[in-house]
Amino acid sequence: MASDILTELRGLLLSRGVEHFGVCAFGDVLPLIDCAGAKKLPENPKSVVVCLFPFYTGEYEKRNVARFAAVPDYHRAAGGILAQAGGFLQKQTGAKFAAFTDNSPIREVNAARLAGLGCVGRNGLLINRVYGPYIFIGAVVTDLQLEPSAPGGSCPGCGECIRACPTSALGGEKLDRARCRSFITQKTGELTDWERGEIAKGGMVWGCDICADACPLGKNTPITPIPEFLARREPYLTPENLDALHPDMPYNYRSKQVLRRNMALCGAARRTAQD
Repeated sequence: MASDILTELRGLLLSRGVEHFGVCAFGDVLPLIDCAGAKKLPENPKSVVVCLFPFYTGEYEKRNVARFAAVPDYHRAAGGILAQAGGFLQKQTGAKFAAFTDNSPIREVNAARLAGLGCVGRNGLLINRVYGPYIFIGAVVTDLQLEPSAPGGSCPGCGECIRACPTSALGGEKLDRARCRSFITQKTGELTDWERGEIAKGGMVWGCDICADACPLGKNTPITPIPEFLARREPYLTPENLDALHPDMPYNYRSKQVLRRNMALCGAARRTAQD
């Protein structure tokens, strides 16, 4: 019965562009993250269905946002697909479910590894065998007992991401967020001179991508099959298009002031280089 359900679920997910999903036992993802999302969990959860949402949409001559920020906010697309998947399980079996994107009480990267969807890189990103590190993760927690997938492997440890990182944020045992350019572009409040300088040198208004692009497992990545990500791609953020893009894109949780600050820093660096 459970295997038949998974086969039917696979067909449903494929029809929505989700090519990669797996299952892990809920008990294996404990302990949970202490967040409001934990209140949504069904009573006596048994399984986690983990889905990947690739976001790579190609290369661009001009790009000043990370690849994940060049497509519409994935919470909307992924949330609808996950809710549909959970609804299917409920209709077919009576199972209770809760769907999560990154507001999840589950450590999603670890759950995806346990569900056989990839390995975890030195930068903490899940690396899928087909789509590399260019993926979003979503999950459906259910009280239905499903057969777990075989766990993913380990990062090959080539060190390319460590060598590529311009700020040595990957030089320790784990990612040093304080030195990560992606993290710095998302900070609010007053920045240090060093942080301002790193945004200017990086030239990215939001995010970074250097460590992801250096990963050999992310080479020759195919274009995303998710229709919602292909319908609109906006890789270059400017003061002129900020108002129109801000409500729909992944950086919408930050104020426009942060984005304008980063644009000003990057613009000043370009002008200096041209002088």
